[in-house]
Amino acid sequence: MAYEARALTNRLLDLADMQGLSLTHMALHKVAYFAHGWRLAERAEPLVSELFEAWEHGPVLSSVYGAFKGSGRAPVTTRAERFDPVTQIKAVAAAEFLAEDVKFLGDIVRAYGRLDALALSDMTHKAGGPWDRVWNARGKKITLGMRISNETIRADFLGQLVEDASNSSNMAS
Repeated sequence: MAYEARALTNRLLDLADMQGLSLTHMALHKVAYFAHGWRLAERAEPLVSELFEAWEHGPVLSSVYGAFKGSGRAPVTTRAERFDPVTQIKAVAAAEFLAEDVKFLGDIVRAYGRLDALALSDMTHKAGGPWDRVWNARGKKITLGMRISNETIRADFLGQLVEDASNSSNMAS
């Protein structure tokens, strides 16, 4: 199931709080990116309904950037809101998450939430990776909105699974 980006990142922030971790604005985007990538690799379905964009410091969800840009480099302590044009009310962005998705997100936060934002950014900048292929496109070809396709992200994370499996079998030999 694909979740609205602000609802997803709010859930990631809640899970980080429960684990005694704090996420900066920049780290939040990267943790969301890794969650999205692993979901694409494992299930061939997106976790977030918005496409990631290639920005200077890595993959970014533009609606999440807008929601948290005031946080600067400090840990995010607020939650993203959305505006309902029908009711004219702002409310915290939320969604009903499947129990298996909450567990999955908790595992992602446990794995990536302990890393600092710059380390996470470096991980997303690997040569030939999805961000690099859009940001440093051959001939400086610009993609609309510098969007990173889900297919490109999925292929990269599937490649990591194959690489990890190969490394594991080599170690067992």
